Amino acid sequence: MPYEPILRMETATLLLRPLEPGDTQMVFEQMLSDPDTVQDIDIVRHTDASMTHEYITEALVGWKVGAVYRYALVGKENGTLTALIELTPRLPQITIGVVISRKGGYRRRRTGIAALRELLRRVLEQPGVYRICAYCAVDGLAYSSMERLGFKREALLVNYEARPNRGLLAADSYLYAMTRPAPNLAFE
Repeated sequence: MPYEPILRMETATLLLRPLEPGDTQMVFEQMLSDPDTVQDIDIVRHTDASMTHEYITEALVGWKVGAVYRYALVGKENGTLTALIELTPRLPQITIGVVISRKGGYRRRRTGIAALRELLRRVLEQPGVYRICAYCAVDGLAYSSMERLGFKREALLVNYEARPNRGLLAADSYLYAMTRPAPNLAFE
């Protein structure tokens, strides 16, 4: 059974929607070119909007083949980018990645956490999904939010991923997961 991506989700103040080519400049300026925002992720900081356009084009291909789903979480009142969210399905597991903007007034911590909780609930309720996992830098800021979102820390992964924006070829990460019980299959 293939994963069915969520096409759109709204809260009182935020809208989750797939990335679009028209998002290139916004994503470049508000997220992927900002050294503070990308310091703990494995994506090289974008120095040119063409890099961001390629990132979004890759996302569109990912949607078509069901390999990766990238979303923008934007403010409904002004369209400012709050977060980028990526879901990678490998059923029964979904891997989630979240990049939160650290620029100016774009952070909406409380409402962003609520929107992420709702997204995680909807994803975990889908048929065939029994686990959502996330990875974050042990010395970064993301791990402090993981348990508030409902994740449990499962492991320390040594030299798990590169952090090019810190000049690290390999760095440690925490593995977090949330699960739901899988049904037992009776074989006769």
